[in-house]
Formats: sequence, structure tokens, C-alpha cells
Amino acid sequence: MSNKRRREQPTVDAELVEIFEDLASENEEIRLKAAKTLLLKALPGADTSSEQLIKILRRLIRGLCSGRKAARLGFSVALTELLVQILGPHGKEFPDLNLGVAELIKILEEQTNVGGSVSGQEERDHHFGRLFGAEAFIKSHVLFRDDTAIDCWAQVLDIIYSLAIKKPWLREECGWILYEATQSLSVHTFDLKYAQLIIDKLHAAGLARTPEGLAVWIATQSLFPLVNLPLDVWRGEDPLYKTEKTKLAQLLKESSVTDSTRNGSDVKAPSKGIWNSKLHFAWDVVLAALLDIHSQPAVKRTKPSKRLNFVDFWHEAVDNSLFIASSSDERKYWGFLLFQRMFRDAPEHLLPVLFSKNLMRCLMNQLSSPERYLHRIAEKTLKVVVAKVEAHPQLVVSALNGLLGPNGETHFDQITKTKTVENLLTQVNDKTLRELLPVFDKAILRPEVKDEKAAASRRQMIADQLVSVVRSRQIALEETNPAVHESFASIKQILAMFVKYAYFTVEEAHNGKHSVPEPPVSKASQEMFRSRITSCLTHVIAKAVDPSHSAYDVVCIIRYQEGLDNGQQIIFDADHSIRKVIRKSWKTLDKVHSKAKSAKAQKRSYLRAFKLLYSLTILQVYNGDADAVNVLDDLKDCYGTLVKHNAKGELGGSELLVEVLLSFVSKPSLLYRRLAQQVFSAFAPDVNAMGLQSMIRVLETKESMLGQEEMFDHEDEEDQDDANSNDNEPFDIEEIDMLDANAMSSPIHNNAEPGTSNTPSNSNSDSDLETSNDELSAFDAKLAEALRTQPPNRSSNSPHPADSDSDMSSTQMLALDTHLASIFRARKSQSTPKSRQKSAKETITSFKCRVLDLLEIYIKHQHANPLALSLLLPVLTLLTSTTSTLVSTKASAIMREYSRLCKGKVVPAVTDAEPIFDLLSKVHAEAMKGGSNAHASACSQASLLLVKTLAARGRQNLKRVVAVYAATQERMLFEGASCGVRMSFFTDWLNWCATARK
Repeated sequence: MSNKRRREQPTVDAELVEIFEDLASENEEIRLKAAKTLLLKALPGADTSSEQLIKILRRLIRGLCSGRKAARLGFSVALTELLVQILGPHGKEFPDLNLGVAELIKILEEQTNVGGSVSGQEERDHHFGRLFGAEAFIKSHVLFRDDTAIDCWAQVLDIIYSLAIKKPWLREECGWILYEATQSLSVHTFDLKYAQLIIDKLHAAGLARTPEGLAVWIATQSLFPLVNLPLDVWRGEDPLYKTEKTKLAQLLKESSVTDSTRNGSDVKAPSKGIWNSKLHFAWDVVLAALLDIHSQPAVKRTKPSKRLNFVDFWHEAVDNSLFIASSSDERKYWGFLLFQRMFRDAPEHLLPVLFSKNLMRCLMNQLSSPERYLHRIAEKTLKVVVAKVEAHPQLVVSALNGLLGPNGETHFDQITKTKTVENLLTQVNDKTLRELLPVFDKAILRPEVKDEKAAASRRQMIADQLVSVVRSRQIALEETNPAVHESFASIKQILAMFVKYAYFTVEEAHNGKHSVPEPPVSKASQEMFRSRITSCLTHVIAKAVDPSHSAYDVVCIIRYQEGLDNGQQIIFDADHSIRKVIRKSWKTLDKVHSKAKSAKAQKRSYLRAFKLLYSLTILQVYNGDADAVNVLDDLKDCYGTLVKHNAKGELGGSELLVEVLLSFVSKPSLLYRRLAQQVFSAFAPDVNAMGLQSMIRVLETKESMLGQEEMFDHEDEEDQDDANSNDNEPFDIEEIDMLDANAMSSPIHNNAEPGTSNTPSNSNSDSDLETSNDELSAFDAKLAEALRTQPPNRSSNSPHPADSDSDMSSTQMLALDTHLASIFRARKSQSTPKSRQKSAKETITSFKCRVLDLLEIYIKHQHANPLALSLLLPVLTLLTSTTSTLVSTKASAIMREYSRLCKGKVVPAVTDAEPIFDLLSKVHAEAMKGGSNAHASACSQASLLLVKTLAARGRQNLKRVVAVYAATQERMLFEGASCGVRMSFFTDWLNWCATARK
């Protein structure tokens, strides 16, 4: 048996093994702690020998080639700090350590050398290790010691440049290391020779015209003005020279750029071949140079007049390079990233430049469909814009100018199917709104389309956006501070813009003050602008302390513009008598406006109410509503009775005002409903029994076609009589020709022969009487549109239609006949008895709901007024007669509110108890009719309200009340089912008795 020599086991430092393991940890704290422990272990005086220190250095360099976890990060930090400790400017002295920078560079090359047959991944790891090692040498500053030869710095640069040439996918990392090295040389004021060597080797390697070379060049040029730059790379040795912008744009998008460098031969830097979703750092360097964003002053060798500016750079390198139609999706992606970065960082005055033509086209295309390849990055781009504006609201002008301006679209939200503009408009304040209004005005004036329908659509969208701005001003209107006046001023500017296009036409420019709209504003658009004025006033009236303010502004703007000789022609055209009524109304309105400024609280509310009434009624006259002229006469009488002479009890004042308000609430308009509510609230104390009776009459109307005829025919007959008595009878026809017939609130013309309009001679006339006003207006509008296809020389006084048609060709007459036949067929299909019955019911129930809203206001203000008790029985009757759930709900709510408000001593103070007892008996009779639960509850509430009123008059009245309840209970007991009173009726009574006894 032979004796074998035992192999010696190498000694293993378990602590070092653990440290190296921790250096590869993915946890940054663990890596830094391990690096600190390693440095302490390598300090002079520690147990580590020079031989062990060299082994540690070799192990750290070898660890840079490891792809395990975060090994490169941990080992590079440890290596950098260890080099500083050993060989840095303030390094420690290590005894017996014979190791210099040149030897360490040799170790780096040996340890990271790719030898033999290795896999592609191992080769990449070794290249990364060599690059990380070179970076550690640079960051440790061991190459810049006075006793270190410049050749060491040259060796490290050769390592970096060779990697950049040999492996294009590493070129950006190599360029970043050199760019940071240039920055570091400047910060630590190292010798100029190091920066010079960077440029010389950059030029020799043929990398000067690469994105990386560009960044290094600009950094060296600005930080080291004494460096000798090559003359054959950039004109004037400046990449930002004006004439170099095309080459600069090609370089930044990483196209192949010929570089005439070494020995005059053309050299092309190899392409990367791999697309990176992140922007190249060279973009940041160039943009910082263009925007003068530097941590320290930069030195420019080129005169400012010959240097490229940001505007030209953006259009050339971004808009006409990354966003051209032939550009790839990957480059467009870079373009969106650039836009996001610049919108966040660029100064405010440059933000409009970012919304360039090709960029906006690409942005809208990508947003138009979720199927687009760049849809998500386009959405993120808009989010960046909105977020920036929300943080800095003053930027909203630049953002909206870009989205809606020449390169954007006025209907941006519609195209992109987003709410970007809508969201941005919420950030508009009064100051920025003044800056934005010219943008909207220009977009209305020139929608950039020739088609009339397309122009009308864009104008409507702009108008809707401005209405949303008015809505956002409502909060300010509720505050009592100077912001209120600014808000009103902003709203006035918007209303003035609407007025210009709603009530005036511009046929030719006058002294350059007004431009002619192209295409011209159509009648439909004029009507649309009028409706948007109504929408604005509706929102303002609901919130403003003085709701008459904006309405008065609108009519004042119309009057002022009408009196100017500036090329604008008002659309409204009326005869002398109508003009006379308007002039008189204006005199009254001006007096009301003047008195309201200095009047006391109660009278001021009256005057503001009349100011609102007059303003909106005059506006209706300008809108072509013939009935509004008669309303102006009624308002004159109301003003003279209720305010001017201050005669509350004079007959005719309050009931006439109620009739006027009822005419307003009968219109299908939220504005006039709110108008009536505002005015009624002011004059509720002046409403007398006749005024209440006018509203009760509406509640008693049947919800059918017969009820509609009874409610509206009487008014129509009076209007017809007024029209027949007017010497200027053609006014109604002129108004219809001038305005869109759909805008008329009720029919104001009659084509029948005199004396036959009220005679139901045949079934057709009966059918016409049953047709609703809205249907007639729409039908007449279609007829008018068809008849306007005739030649313009048709005589309006021709007694025979055949004569007026004599100038038409056979083809024209056949086309007109076909058009009229289709209109009448559509009319016949729409006007079925069932549809007319349904329309009539909806009209009456809607009217009742609005009247109930007025009565609710009256109850809130006048619940202690004995006159309010007259509403009890009509409301109870309405609960059983109506078939509308909405009407029933509103009536029940009124009764419930009335009962709630009248408690304690706050009850109607009556002088005579007999009418109240009579009313109590009628309420009990109504309760015995039976009905819904709502009806039974309302009857009980009404009865107890009357009981509380009688008790307040004198407790002796309760004896008769007990008798009334006893009689009702007796009938319930003996009459059985014929008496529909509910048991809850008596339960509520007993509960009240228990409370009253206390």
C-alpha cells in the first residue's frame, strides 16, 4: 500500500466570501454595507496583506464580468472606492504594495479579455465588465494624478472607443461615460490635456458625427473653450451652427451620417441595429445648449446670430424629421417622448412652438382610434399636458392655442374622442380667458373649412366650449369679493362674441375693424348662437346674486353694436310701430337700471326683477318672437302699478304680472322658467287672490287635447285679434322669413282666408285645431324652406299662386311638387290622433309642473299669509285628477312643505273663522272621496293645518273641529265603502290632540 501525499487545502476567508456575495445583492443597502466592510478590511494597518489586496482587486475586476443579480453595480462601487483609497489623490500608503495605475489597467484587460470559444452571453458580460472597469478608473480620478502618465488616460480612452466601434450596442454607454468624464474634468479643474485627448481620439475613431460624439463635443466646446477642435467636422467647429441643422437632425435620429475624418477618407460609424425605447442622452445635451440650461456658464464660440435657435431646431430635428409621414413608428415614439419632456421643462414662451404641424397631425391620428400603434403614448402625451396645466394654470393659454390653433383643430376633442379641451377649459381663469377669446373668435370667423355644414359644426363646438367656460365661472359668482366683477367681465366678453354672430352680419370689412366670416355664418348657426346665449344666461341667473346683470349686458351690447357704423348689419328688421315699442321699453329699462343702484333692499329686489323681465323680453323681440312685443306693453302696466306708483292694492297689477310669468313658464325654455321663478320670488308678497286664481286655473285644466285647447286657444284668439287690428299686418310674415321658424315659441301667422280661422267647416280644420304649436312651427318651417326654392322675383302681393310660378321651368316645378308631397306625407304620418293626444298631455303636465314650482315659491315666502290657504283644495283635487306621477309628486311635496312651515305660532292669522271651517269641511269631503296614499296623506296634512289655524284664532274653535272630525268618522263607520277616508286620517288627528293637550 503506497502512501499518497495529501493535497493542501487553500485557506478560504469566509468573511470575504460573504462580502463578495453581498456585493451582488439586489438590495442597494446590502451592497453599500458590503462595500463599506470591504474598504475597512483593506485599510492600512488591517490584517490584509499586499498580496491579499491585489487578490481583492483582481476579484473585484473579475466580478464586473458577472451577470448575476446586481453584481456589476456592487463590484463597480467597491472597486471605485478601493482605487480611491489605494491610488487616489488622498490615498493611504500601503507598505510593500508595488502596484501602479498602468499595472491595474493591464489587470483589467487580462481579467476582461474574451478568450477561446465562449457563448455570446459570456462575451457580452466581459465587454460590460471592461466598460464598467474603465468607468471605475475614471470616477476614482487615479488617472489624473500628477505622477500618472498621460498614456494611462490614453489607454482607458482606447478601451472605451474600441468598445464603441466594435460593439455598436455599447456605444451609447461609452458616450455617456465620456460625457460624464468631461463634466468631471471641468468640475475638478483638471488639466486641459485630458479634455483635448478625448476630442482627438473621438475624431480619430470616426465617432465625432454620432449622437455620442455630438454630446461630448458640445460639452467640451462649452466647458473647455481652449481645446483645439477639429476643423473638418462641423462648420465653425459648432454642431449648432445654423447651416448644420439638417445634418444635426439626421444624426439625432441615428441615420447614417458620413464623417470625413481620418486622412480625408469618408467613414461611416456602424449603426446600432437595435431600437431603444428611451431617448438618447444626446437630445438632453443639445436641448440644454439651445435653452442655455447649464449648471455653470457655457462659452459659445459661434455668434448668436449664426447659431441655431430652439424654434428652427424643433421644426427641423423633430417636426420634419421624427414626425414626417414616412417616419417609422419608433421615431414617432421618440418624438412624443421629446414633446412630453419639453412641455414639462421648457420655458412658457416656447410652449406654443412644441405644437408643430406634423406633430399635431400625428397626435390626432394616433388618438383617433385605440387600434393605432402609438395610441397609448399619444394618450400619455395629453395627460402630461393636462397635468402640467393643472399644476400651472397660467399655461392653459399655450396649451389651448396649440390644440385649437392653426396646427390643431377647433374640434380637437371630437377628432380624438377625448375630453382634453374640456378639461383644460376648467383651468381657465378670468385673466387667461381674455387671452383665449381672440383664439376662439378667430376659429369662429375662419373655421378653416369651405363646406357650410362643416363650418356650422365647428362653430357649434366652439360655442359649446365657451358655454362650459361660463359654467365654470358659477362658483365665483356666488362669492362676495372682487372676483365676482372679474367673472362678470369675462362672461360679458363671451356674450359679446355670441351677440356678434347671432344678431349681426358682416358683408364687407370696414376700416379693418371686422373681417368677413368665411364661409358666412348661416341662419342655423345664428340660431345656434342665440341658443347658446340663452344657455349662458340660464346658468348665470341660477347662481348670481343679481340675476339681471348679464341679461341687461346682452341687450345693451345689441343696442350699442346696432348704433355703430362699423360694417355690421343687424339681422332684426321690424316696422316703425315695433321700433317705437322697443324705444319706449328701453327708456323704462334705463330708468329701472338707474334706480336699482341706489334703491333700498326691498325696492331693489323689485327693480332687479323688472330689469330682468325687460331685458329678456327685449331679447325675445330681437329673436323674432312677436308675442314679446305685447309682453312689453303688459310690463309697462305692471311697472306703473307695482313699482312706479307703489300701489300694491290697485287692481290689475299683480294678476297681470302673474299672467306674464305664466306666459314665460309655458315656453319650453329653462331660462324663462328660471326668470319666472326669480321674478315671482320678488313679487310673492304682492300676489293677490286673482293672481293665485290664474295659477289655480292651470292646475284644474284637463290633461288632454281639450284641455290644451281651453288653455291656449283663448290666448291665440286674443293674439289674432291684435294682429288683425294692426295696420302693419305683414310683420309676422317678415319675421318668419328673417328668422328660422323653429325658433318661434308659438305660431304667429295664418294662411287661411279672413274669417275662416275659427270656423271648423270640415274635418281638416278640426285636425288643424288639434295640432300642437310646436308641430305647426316645424311644419311651416319646412314649407317655407321648400318655397324659397322659387325665383327671387316672385311678387309677395300676387293674388294668384299660378302667376308667381309662371317664371319657373317645368323641371323646377316638378322638383318643387315632389318636395312638397314628401313634406305633406311626413306631416300626415306624424300627426296621428294618438301622437297629438300624447303631445297635448305632455304639454299640459309640463305646464302644471312649472306652475307648481311657482306655488312652492309662494308657500315658502307666504305660508303665514291667509291667502295661501286658498291653495289647499286645488292641490288636493289635483292629486286625484292628474295621471302624471311627476305632477302628483310635486303637489304632495308642496302640501308637505306647507304643513312643515306652519308650526308653533307661525300659522296664517285669520280674522274670520267661518271661511276656515267651510274650507275644513271641503277638505274632509275631499278625503272621503278616497284615492292614493299620497292623496290621503295630503288631506290629513291640510286638515291639521286648518286645525292649527283655528286653534291659533281661539281654542274654543276646537270644539267645532272635534264635531267635524266626529261627523267624518260617523260617515266612515256607517257608509262603509262609499266613504273612502283612511284610518290614518284620524290617527294623525289624535296624535295632534295629544300634542296640543300638553
